[in-house]
Amino acid sequence: MQQRGAVDPGGGGGGQIRSTVVGVFEDNLDTEQALATLRKAHVPADRVSVLVRDPDAADNSPAEAAIEVARAIAATALEAMGNWLHGLAALIVPERGTFLVAGPLGAALAGISAAHERAATALTGSAPASTAALDNVLQEFGFGPEEAAYLESRLTAGAPLVAVTAVDANELSRVRQIFADNNAVHIGMAQTDARIVDEAQALLAAPPEVASGGDVVVTDAVAPLRKLCGEGDATAWSAELCGRAVVDAVGAEVGAIDDLLVDAVPYPAAPAPGRAALRYVIVAYGGMLGLGRHRVAVPPGEIDLNTVPARLMVAKDVVHHAPGYDASSPFSRREEQAVCAYFGCTPYWLAEEHR
Repeated sequence: MQQRGAVDPGGGGGGQIRSTVVGVFEDNLDTEQALATLRKAHVPADRVSVLVRDPDAADNSPAEAAIEVARAIAATALEAMGNWLHGLAALIVPERGTFLVAGPLGAALAGISAAHERAATALTGSAPASTAALDNVLQEFGFGPEEAAYLESRLTAGAPLVAVTAVDANELSRVRQIFADNNAVHIGMAQTDARIVDEAQALLAAPPEVASGGDVVVTDAVAPLRKLCGEGDATAWSAELCGRAVVDAVGAEVGAIDDLLVDAVPYPAAPAPGRAALRYVIVAYGGMLGLGRHRVAVPPGEIDLNTVPARLMVAKDVVHHAPGYDASSPFSRREEQAVCAYFGCTPYWLAEEHR
């Protein structure tokens, strides 16, 4: 991240000033209520940051304290917000603890590895300080040294932090009121240079990678994937596929296509202009009337979508013994690794097109 104070005096896009409103809460219940209210108020999720210390993770070495996103979400009691927040990552800050982070502040703190550094370098001309300490990242978002130190001390002590970065004064005022109505014990606001916000947004959009060294170790992260079935993002292409019956390599009925996971932003490998690349086909089977259904994430190379019904390249039993997919929780890098280890594929965020 670039240092504070490097503001374009010409008033162009790079010099525009945003504001970041931060609220500190005493407990996770108030935090989740505040997040739920922000969501109901239609505050865009990519403007919302969360930093919360994981109380159940050991304060030992990174190897001993490694945590997964799914477990961290449960430990911090933010399950209801898991599928709404952007850029969820589980990370370790030595001597500060292990954290669940999301949004622009979380992305800046995590600085998730090489692909992110390249994206940020393209925007700022220099590589970001991806291993900056908590207070340094807060200062980069405009908070003064004293307030940044105070916020870091509260975070380290276990107090959750929620922030919203925006430009509209009415929205920022509404956010302050939401924080106050949900028992925030501290509410602060700082001016944030637009270039810092742009860099954080680039980090949020990039594929997550493991990062280690310096001050921060990223142990798990959620991929920026979109669901196309039943989420309001359906296209003519996906509408034909959602719900399509699925058979195995010998024609035995397996189940149906429950969802399609695609890149949140288009990449060069997209199959057609304007269509994001397909990463996983969610196949559902079993259960009665939608209850007790089992779901599996199948790499697109293992299923032919050009046939009716769609045809798997493997036997029914292979799919039924694959790692399960939980539609109610974020699909993390570790889960993707398990899927690809099972099917013999390469996780999409390691593919050459993303390097």
